[in-house]
Order: sequence, then structure tokens, then C-alpha cells
Amino acid sequence: MFSIFKLFFLLGWVSFGGPAAHIGYFRQTFVEKLKWLDDHEYGQIVALSQFLPGPGSSQVGFALGYKRGGLAGACASFLGFTLPSVLIMIGLALLASQVIETSAFQSVVHGLKLLAVVVVADAAWGMYKIL
Repeated sequence: MFSIFKLFFLLGWVSFGGPAAHIGYFRQTFVEKLKWLDDHEYGQIVALSQFLPGPGSSQVGFALGYKRGGLAGACASFLGFTLPSVLIMIGLALLASQVIETSAFQSVVHGLKLLAVVVVADAAWGMYKIL
């Protein structure tokens, strides 16, 4: 379970761009690199995730963890992928009052917005080509 948690935890720190981009990151990691499943199986999980409430990437991550380690693996994947976002949000909330008006902070936010557009476009294009 720790290896599932660790893998999703690391992905949680670098997966920017929202649920559509996360699905692309998951495909690259679990289909292409680790070969936990093939494109057909992954496509079925993504399709199923669209019928469930909540972000599709949360559903896909939970399903990938479940496929690898049962219910405990599903919980480990969800916690691992979500925890970095929680830590970042808490950190930003604590720093916000001190840095929100600085030009450096505004530049970082602008850069992250641009990066998110590129990441989502790349994920959408990659999924379009495959599925």
C-alpha cells in the first residue's frame, strides 16, 4: 500500500491543470510507463468516471488504486494524490495575507495559469489521439 501511496503522492505534487490534465498524467504513468493496464481498460475507467459525481480524475485515481491494491489501494491512491493539494492550499492560505499583493506572487500565478492551459491542451490532444 505504501508504494501505491508514494506513487500517487509524487504525482500529486506535479500534476497541474485540473481533472482533464490529471487523466492525461495518469495515462502516461499507469498505461505507458508502468503498464498496470492497457489503453482499452484505461478508456473504460475514464468513461465510467464520467457517470460518477465529483472530478473524473479522483474517480480514475481511486479506480487505479483499487485495481492495484483493492479497497486499501484505492484509499492509498486517493489520499496520496489529494494530500499535496491540501498541503499546498494550507501553505498558500497561511502566506496569502503577506504576499498576495506582491508583483512576484502575481507573476507566479500568471505563469501557473499559462502552464495549466498548455497541460490541459496536451492531455486533451493525447486522449483524443488514443481514444
